[in-house]
Amino acid sequence: MNYDEDKIDDYTLALLYLVTHGRHEGMGARACKGFDWDTLNRLHDKGYLSNPVGKAKSVGMTEEGFLKAKELFERYFAKEEDKIIPLPKFTPAARKRWEQVPEWARKEIVEAVWCTRCRIGVPLLLREGKMIGRSLVLRGTCKKCGSEVARVIEPADE
Repeated sequence: MNYDEDKIDDYTLALLYLVTHGRHEGMGARACKGFDWDTLNRLHDKGYLSNPVGKAKSVGMTEEGFLKAKELFERYFAKEEDKIIPLPKFTPAARKRWEQVPEWARKEIVEAVWCTRCRIGVPLLLREGKMIGRSLVLRGTCKKCGSEVARVIEPADE
């Protein structure tokens, strides 16, 4: 039987959230590594875990890995009434730039973001916005498959 390895990776990462310990803000966490080795290696290749090969009984989670694990755990396992939709986190400069975009354009922007997994334009579940140079970068997840997606809004020519 063929398995969707990306889904297996997502669920494994979500379950790793259950067994995290030694959390340090901005530094990730540690997690028990009692999961399939191939899956742990793929999560390492994706940048969510440190190299799982070794004698330690736990594996290091990167900050990105910990935050993604928490997000996936809440998406897959929280009761519907407990799910809260977080407001996007914007830097002050990014919020100012985003608010300059007309409302109709904002809706179009978040409804058509390219997802590399789905290979189509998909709605964006907006998580954060920040300025990189003069460009506004919006990050979040694909509403269809849950993959990380981003949208860059370049400055208008002046």
